[in-house]
Amino acid sequence: MKRKTGLRCNSLLPFVLFILLLTCSARVDGQEAPRVFTSDVDNFWVAFDSVQTVKDTSQQIAFMQSLYIDKGTEGLKLFMKLRRFDAPRLVTAINKYPKFWASVRENTLKVKPKIPAIETYIREFKILYPDLRPAKLFFTITAIRAAGTVHDSLALIGTEITTGNKNTDVSEFPDKRLANFFGTQSTDNIIPVVVHEYVHTQQRSEAKILLGQALHEGACDFITELILKEPLMNSYLQYGRANEGALKEAFRKEMMGEDFSNWLYNGATTKTMGDLGYFMGYAICKSYYRRAKNKSQAIKDIITLNYGDEAALMAFLKKSRYYGRI
Repeated sequence: MKRKTGLRCNSLLPFVLFILLLTCSARVDGQEAPRVFTSDVDNFWVAFDSVQTVKDTSQQIAFMQSLYIDKGTEGLKLFMKLRRFDAPRLVTAINKYPKFWASVRENTLKVKPKIPAIETYIREFKILYPDLRPAKLFFTITAIRAAGTVHDSLALIGTEITTGNKNTDVSEFPDKRLANFFGTQSTDNIIPVVVHEYVHTQQRSEAKILLGQALHEGACDFITELILKEPLMNSYLQYGRANEGALKEAFRKEMMGEDFSNWLYNGATTKTMGDLGYFMGYAICKSYYRRAKNKSQAIKDIITLNYGDEAALMAFLKKSRYYGRI
């Protein structure tokens, strides 16, 4: 009987090894899967509520430091360094804009239920772009300092800004920057925003001229649209589609310069529509993709383009035929 048992074990050995290999493979895949972190949002509101219980500023700062920052993720710590905010700045923002925080709180808490959808779309990204590198997404709360940024493989989201919408109270702010930004936003827009930032984690170079930076941003919108399989409805894209002819010629005159002010990051100063450089980069990438016979290669070309190399930018623009044969 013992011999028969031994023979059974030997006969099962290949099967057991096969199962073990599958398990190990699944673990490796799991380690490479996108990670989404929202604990900073939860910790912030715990700290926020504690700040409200005292009037002494030093005590408020101590609460913010111990309950939020000290418990923060690596993403929060990096975001603080990159955008220069800390416990005192956070407390100042809380005390200065109480109506804003009260109106945006519920929106920030709607992110966590969207994590499965976000992870699904990142898997779609992997299908479109097999060379996708793992990245981490951190939802944090800033002192109303930034909507988001990317550093290497970390995408950092300022949740209080990215989840604001037309119902968010911005009456306490002296300028119209947030009002303009929130006016066309929806809380449901968080997934396109996150995917856009995730695409940034796959890009390797920074731009020096307007054309490069417009492509750097517009590429993310275009790839996001491919991943979501539906047109993006950002305000600047809608405006751009309706006014493309005039924008196309105006952009051509400035695209080789280093001044971004008429086209990018200008929502607080423009008299028409901000961030139209995003649309121009998007439109050029879309033209490149449409003309490409090999769509997979076109996606790779868009993502891996050296945005800081003027010769590479001009070669890409020429191949896109967006301005015809230039």
